[in-house]
Amino acid sequence: MSQPSHAVDLDVEVNHGQIYIYGAAPWADDPNSDAVLRALDDARQSGRFVGVSDGLVDLVSPAQWNFHAPMRVEVWPLEPPADDDAWDQVVDVDLDVPDGRVWFEGSGGRDPIPCDVPPGTYRARVSGRGYAEVADGAEGLDSYRLRLWPRDGDTGPRSRKVWFGYER
Repeated sequence: MSQPSHAVDLDVEVNHGQIYIYGAAPWADDPNSDAVLRALDDARQSGRFVGVSDGLVDLVSPAQWNFHAPMRVEVWPLEPPADDDAWDQVVDVDLDVPDGRVWFEGSGGRDPIPCDVPPGTYRARVSGRGYAEVADGAEGLDSYRLRLWPRDGDTGPRSRKVWFGYER
């Protein structure tokens, strides 16, 4: 299959250079959860600039602020074809969506933005582009994509492509 079975385009918020992505908020059952800090630490220490902790994915972006960042969410029946060359950053992670809703939230406490998808246990490919332009001072040129496909077991995060600018 060369097309996703489900696709949604929406605007998400990059706030303080981060977008939180989750199917179930780790702090829902534990208001003292430090998952956001651990996911950020994982993103930086791993060199992936996409970190995970307790079901939370933290996408770190060179854009400090973009309150209308385009995000395309796709659901595939199988792993989608690779198109890493079209993106600055590409990382695969596990993402569980038990209630059929993925949430996107900019760091800093703004309201999360929902996206309905079929409930499932997914492998997710997180991609971003426009990073060099944003790092050079342009605003609003970054965009993102989240591709989901079913997974059978747990797999650790995997960098497919890391933007060169993080080395600066």
